[in-house]
Amino acid sequence: MKGNAPEKVVVPESLTGDTIAVDGHRLHIIGLNGPDPDRTFVWIPDLRTVVGGIPVFGNMHVWIADTQSVESRVNWLNILDRIEALKPVAVIPGHYLLYANGEAPTTPDVVAFTRRYLEEFEKQAANAKDSAALVASMKAMYPDIGGEELLQLSAKVIKRELKWPQ
Repeated sequence: MKGNAPEKVVVPESLTGDTIAVDGHRLHIIGLNGPDPDRTFVWIPDLRTVVGGIPVFGNMHVWIADTQSVESRVNWLNILDRIEALKPVAVIPGHYLLYANGEAPTTPDVVAFTRRYLEEFEKQAANAKDSAALVASMKAMYPDIGGEELLQLSAKVIKRELKWPQ
């Protein structure tokens, strides 16, 4: 690392509570005490902005392999409800691909996109005979988004063709 080595090592402290301050802004970590604490998000009230974390995707297929039960996906939808209830003016997805015009998907629409995707995935998974059929139906519904590898793996896991750790 030579000249790029840090001059001082900063060791993070454990968070106590659900609020921290950064550059004069209060950040509220929401979801820590819920049924799925790894699906939290950060609310910055004075900016009316959500930093979406894992629960929010933009312009790409949604990674579903880590939510293998219907209950876990319902919990995910409940987190999206909590985000929408805040009426944010901006939402920064935890996972996204730039649009064709080079812009990032950072409007509250990404929450609705993630919700629609999850709900449609649930319907299509129930009707698909295998992961190939599920992938084909989701690609037909979302032909212009990226991250097809996320869809392929998620479909294999949900259709029980591939074991994935939970």
